[in-house]
Amino acid sequence: MDWSLAADRAIPGPFRTLLRGVGQVFFCCNAVTGLVFLVALYIGGVTAGLAATAGVLSSTVAARLLRFPKEDIDAGLYGFNGTLVGPCLFLFLENSPQLWLYLVLASILSTIVLAALTRMLQPYHIPASTSPFILTCWMFIAAVYAFDSFARGSLLPAAGIPAEVAAVSMLPVEAWPVAVTRGISEVMFVDNAVAGVLFLAGIAINSLRGAVMALSGAIIGIVVPVFLGADNGLIEAGLYAYNPVLVMMAVGWVFLKPSGKSAALAFLAGIFTVICQAGLASFLVPLGLPVLTFPFVLIMWVFLLAASKARF
Repeated sequence: MDWSLAADRAIPGPFRTLLRGVGQVFFCCNAVTGLVFLVALYIGGVTAGLAATAGVLSSTVAARLLRFPKEDIDAGLYGFNGTLVGPCLFLFLENSPQLWLYLVLASILSTIVLAALTRMLQPYHIPASTSPFILTCWMFIAAVYAFDSFARGSLLPAAGIPAEVAAVSMLPVEAWPVAVTRGISEVMFVDNAVAGVLFLAGIAINSLRGAVMALSGAIIGIVVPVFLGADNGLIEAGLYAYNPVLVMMAVGWVFLKPSGKSAALAFLAGIFTVICQAGLASFLVPLGLPVLTFPFVLIMWVFLLAASKARF
């Protein structure tokens, strides 16, 4: 929207860069959208908001000091992985003073990993996206076994053998709207329906098509697992929806030319993302690691590479 672009340009440079970094979590290079996202994060929890702020600040400053491309930094491309690293570590690890230093180090590493992966993936014309966040958080979460100053949180999956889901009844239809909004908010590790609505509004400020793709992904993340008989608790919490949200935005709006064909491809990608998430979650259970946005990244890479052959 024109007014949001004008407002984006009116924000002082350093703050604009940081807010764009927050906005880029949902592919939005817009400081106004980033501000809405940040407000939603603080509504979801002050600690989550502070962790995201520390993460985007650390990763962006690191990119400046390492003299990575200025245009990429200004677009917020070196901020969104750090934005995700902060809330992720505070969700899955016990809060402690040392954890803030851990967060800063992880955010800095996510910037370095992004630069390396961008270089590696350049010949294939696919984005690194959130893969630096995934790899960094897996490493830092697994490393706590070696450090007495940190402890695993209660939400971190316990290492073990994958178990079959017991027979479940269908999630009541009246619970679907809240599940959909939570599916959007869980992209940033926020379990809050109001935050989900704000995230969707922030996306709409930047792009209506992007908002439609995000909402469609969240709906797929409810309908498909309900049809396949997934655990109702996970569905209602939006944990099957956040990856389809991102993959539908990536395929149907950001990286392919917006059209009916790319929307159809995005719809198919969203369905496969749900199945991929279930498979990867079972695969990671013995390691005691969360799936994070790995299903989104994996399916996005596959579909973008396939689309390059199909001339989408």
